[in-house]
Amino acid sequence: MTSPLDPDGVGRHWTGTDARLALLRAGLIQSEHPFEAWEREDRLAVPLPGDRLAWFPTTKDGRVQLHRERRVLRLLEKYCRFQAPRVLFEDPTGWDFRSLIPGSVRPFHLRDRLQCDPQLANRFGEDLGRILADQHSSIPSTDLRGWLPGTANWPRSEDIPHLPQVVDDPQLLSRMELALERRAAMLSQVSGPVLVHGDLGPHNVVVDPDSLRLRGVFDYDGALLADRHQDFTYMLLHQSEEPVLESAIAIYEPITGERIDRDRVRLLNAVAAIGYLAYRHGHAPDEEWCGRTLGQDLAWARAALTYAGL
Repeated sequence: MTSPLDPDGVGRHWTGTDARLALLRAGLIQSEHPFEAWEREDRLAVPLPGDRLAWFPTTKDGRVQLHRERRVLRLLEKYCRFQAPRVLFEDPTGWDFRSLIPGSVRPFHLRDRLQCDPQLANRFGEDLGRILADQHSSIPSTDLRGWLPGTANWPRSEDIPHLPQVVDDPQLLSRMELALERRAAMLSQVSGPVLVHGDLGPHNVVVDPDSLRLRGVFDYDGALLADRHQDFTYMLLHQSEEPVLESAIAIYEPITGERIDRDRVRLLNAVAAIGYLAYRHGHAPDEEWCGRTLGQDLAWARAALTYAGL
């Protein structure tokens, strides 16, 4: 029996060679042009001419993720005003190609600038607030129920047991355990769930290369029908003023009529830091894993836990 994810019953797990042949047959690339592809978890990404990107599933989970993300992107295109990737073509065997948001993706440069330029941080927060107000309030709930997961996949449950192999500090481990317990209790009591990006931060936005103003958001493969506060998680800079978060809230609350609980955001930020520490298992302390060394991950976790009152 076929499924909506694989209408022809092919169940193909694509390799780079398969992807190249499929794109050649579709006329999307030429044989004389260099072929580039990179793996990302359960998918294969291939850049195409004209600011487009093709995605191929390499596992069954990858097919599910791509199918779900396409559905989210089509809802954003239908109901929302901000820029996100657009699905241009979907093949019955599970691969697709999409238009990209024009601009620049510079997560570490952007974060450094946000930390030292309050005016940029304020503008960036305002842009994020408008986008989230649009995303959280424009899509009818009837279009979201029944197919989106309600629980974030971060921290990954398989990583958490490895924390004692990464962190040699019993007191810190105890603080992290308490944070995880509080987060589980908090997310068990969510009213009015909305479409949540799930991983919104400088690493998943496109900015103007010169002004660094926000142009759009991408990477909705972890989208959820969940607590709206999760989309504010990475706005914290652990500064006294918190210009990104405060500017985002100042725009968001009047548009949506919903209040953002800062304590809830701080706890989610701490748990995110814990997730990155756990994800480090098996990597050397001085290795930059997800852009940070062990020392930098520990500094984030300690600061975030303190900021969350833990």
